[in-house]
Amino acid sequence: MPMLVVLLMSVTGLFMFCMRTYFYQLADGELVQEVQGAFSLVTEDVLNGQYIEVGKSQGEGFYIIGRRNPLYNDSHPGELKKESYWLHSMAGLVKLVRGSVDAPLTGDHTLAQVTIVEFSAVRDEHYPQVYKLRLTGRSEMTKHEYTMCTAVYLPNP
Repeated sequence: MPMLVVLLMSVTGLFMFCMRTYFYQLADGELVQEVQGAFSLVTEDVLNGQYIEVGKSQGEGFYIIGRRNPLYNDSHPGELKKESYWLHSMAGLVKLVRGSVDAPLTGDHTLAQVTIVEFSAVRDEHYPQVYKLRLTGRSEMTKHEYTMCTAVYLPNP
């Protein structure tokens, strides 16, 4: 009987270790997926923009000022598109938001509980038309961080 108890305890311990490892892998996968998805959208909007303004009205973030629509003529220039990205604290997580609080780009998965640690768009000091973008997320479950960064060149209009 004692041998059976030891064997069952060992199998249970191994099973619990495997389940914990499985859920950690899922959480890290969600972390990578959320940061990559949000970063690709930010990068795409920056590439379609004209320049970036730092914005503090809604929290830490920035505005991407878009290009004029080339289909408009000089008599009707059209308005510049302005897209905002900023950080918003909600339910103990810092989420990356595009435009409205109603649709955060990160923090929607409950397993990983992704919070944004760093979000920046900095103009290069030597090349003023180059912006350095950086986004870092952290899984509150595993405490692992995932960072993506790139440099984007925006020529003069």
